[in-house]
Amino acid sequence: MKRISTWLVPALLAVQQLLAWPGLPLLEGESVTAVQVCTVLAVTAVTSVALLWRRSAPMAVLTVVVPALALGMWGLPADATMAISNAEFIALFSVAVWRTQRTAVLTALVLIVWECLAYAVFQPFGPEYPLVVAVIVVFDVTVVALGRARHRWHADRARAAIELAEAEDRRLRAADTERHRLARELHDVTAHHLTSIVVIASAAQRIGGSRPELMAEARDFAARTGRETLAALHRLVALLQLPDQRPDAHGLEELAEGFRRLGQRVTVTGTTALPPGVAEAAYGIAREALTNTLRYAPGAAVAVRLGDGPGGVELTVTDDGPAAADRPPQGQLGSGRGLTGMRERAEALGGSLEAGPRDGGGWRVRAVLPAAGCPGPRRPRAERVIDAAVLLLALFVPASAVLLLITDPELGPGTPPGSRWVPLIALTLIAHAVPLMWRRDRPWIVLAVVVLTTWVWPALVATHVLPEHFGWFALAGLGVEVLAVHAVARYGRDTVLTWLAMVAVLFSTIPAATLMLILEPPEDFAGEPPGALFLFMTVMCGLSMSQPLFAAWLTGFLVRRRRDRARARQDHAVAAATAWALADAAAERARVAAGLHAAVLRDTALVAEAADRGDLDQVLSRARAALDGMRGLLNNLREAPAQADRTPQPTLAALPALAERWRANGRTVTIETTGAGRTLSPDVDLSAYRVVELLLAGDTGPVTVGVDLSGDPLRITVTPMPSDPGGEVAAGLRARLAAVGGSLATTPAGRPEIRLPATPAAAPARPGGGAGQERDGENEEEVTSSQPG
Repeated sequence: MKRISTWLVPALLAVQQLLAWPGLPLLEGESVTAVQVCTVLAVTAVTSVALLWRRSAPMAVLTVVVPALALGMWGLPADATMAISNAEFIALFSVAVWRTQRTAVLTALVLIVWECLAYAVFQPFGPEYPLVVAVIVVFDVTVVALGRARHRWHADRARAAIELAEAEDRRLRAADTERHRLARELHDVTAHHLTSIVVIASAAQRIGGSRPELMAEARDFAARTGRETLAALHRLVALLQLPDQRPDAHGLEELAEGFRRLGQRVTVTGTTALPPGVAEAAYGIAREALTNTLRYAPGAAVAVRLGDGPGGVELTVTDDGPAAADRPPQGQLGSGRGLTGMRERAEALGGSLEAGPRDGGGWRVRAVLPAAGCPGPRRPRAERVIDAAVLLLALFVPASAVLLLITDPELGPGTPPGSRWVPLIALTLIAHAVPLMWRRDRPWIVLAVVVLTTWVWPALVATHVLPEHFGWFALAGLGVEVLAVHAVARYGRDTVLTWLAMVAVLFSTIPAATLMLILEPPEDFAGEPPGALFLFMTVMCGLSMSQPLFAAWLTGFLVRRRRDRARARQDHAVAAATAWALADAAAERARVAAGLHAAVLRDTALVAEAADRGDLDQVLSRARAALDGMRGLLNNLREAPAQADRTPQPTLAALPALAERWRANGRTVTIETTGAGRTLSPDVDLSAYRVVELLLAGDTGPVTVGVDLSGDPLRITVTPMPSDPGGEVAAGLRARLAAVGGSLATTPAGRPEIRLPATPAAAPARPGGGAGQERDGENEEEVTSSQPG
């Protein structure tokens, strides 16, 4: 498509030039010499070919186009190269799009000086020269403004592509990042303290015969530390089971709700919209700070505030101290790495973080993050220049009408004729057009003002403030209505209802024009009844106005839809990558939580029980068992996930994220789940997800996935089933179903249906393995020979 658009504009420009001159003069039989034809053909060829490189080398193209057009003026009739001369504006537009703002402005200034000199040399110098200079300045400045607006569009798309790449990178690193974070957390919370119990208990056993008091101290230490470690582990497991939210400012409330369920009294105030990178950092810092309050001040009142500050976005998390009297001392169950992680998040964006005790008790964390969207030094924007150009365009016809009023002796009395009505007419026309300056921000209000000011002319004529024959100057301002309708279609809210702007203008313009016709009927309608005049004017005004109004609305609507779709595709892709990253991190946390239950929690609880009984041997045995389980879990987390069973495996809960990834690529995927929330065994949960993933990958068209979890077996349908000419999908499906004893059957309606046993025999669990491990098994006989499609 890009290659087509590169040569399409020069081709159309060349065809237009050759049709206009020499084509039209030759058809009309005018005298055209061979030299003139060759000159036009040479200028058209050089200019059109040069425009093919307008994107890669716009300055070079401009330096070729301008001299070529200047040389084409020699020996040719006036305006002979009018069509191809538009190449100069196209080249200037390309400079503004693909080069810096400084280069574009300087180029426009040089071009304005050149065009003014060229007009003075090649055209008769007369009193209209100042107006010509003004038109040249307006046109060139408008072209540069349009180019800079397009430049910003390309820059926004480039930034969006970078955001998508960063989101994909976060998705790929999500499991590893969460794995390493959890390893640090586990080491800080438990490993050191379990080791201390083992060391102190062993020392007490060795020298307990000579120093009996050490036995009692060792038992007290084991009981106290075991209970603290167990409580910290339970809090950690609870945190691991919190639902993950999208990392943005709006997710802070959901994050706070999760901590409220754990007993913290959390309030969130001042949330605001943030750029993605800043939102993710703020979310991560808030989560870490709330985790610290749960660890060091359980039950405390915590306040989270996010808002704008003098240095950027400010996030503060404060607590008023522990609600219970037995708050663990700061640092007793942690190494301070949480603060380091928060500080690293802030400094990675060029921000800062402070943390420390508050006056009067409690703890305070304050992060200052530079928001990428913070307003910098204000300078004229390209849009404002474009708005001014649109206003001048809307005033061009009225200004010409006023000039005609001043100079034409037939329009009215006075010296010059009609001049006494000029201020009122000019003021009315300006008031009608000036609202267009705000058409981007308030398009519906601008339309309403334009519609209302349409009735100023009939009111002035009906009250005899303005002579009847001057009322027809209202026709000079009808272009304002067209531009207002375009603005509503392009910028107005409620896209579906923007067509009402056309109806509003028609229902306003037709009665106003009809009233003007009745007040001052033309000579051809003298003596006609008002009803006939009204009917004629309604039909004529409706036919003449509906076409430009519809064209303006359709143009704005199509441009808006194109840009909205581009932004929506980008947003969906980023959202899908982010959701996938959250799903990977959540799967890793679920695996760690299962490993803690299987390998650490039970033995840690028995440490405190044995210490309370005074059984130091059992204390030492259980502490070593818990420590071994913890070390195994830590080793599993720290090592690179070279094996498939160390990678967090998705479950049916990740189906929405899978569908979102397909939608981001333009495919329509619908997920319909019945009986959601049912707990399944890890093997079945994973296999069900893999079955859906396999079937979706077998095709690219619209698809609906039905998952029925309400019975046993659970049932999965994919409509339509993917085509499978090579049999790869069927082979993968048979292997997947055989692993859990599933089958592929046919419903009474004749649709293929995958059935998985909801309660299969559980495979032996490995310590630290948890959810997300696949079973290896062979049970091919339960799978039918039916193939998808």
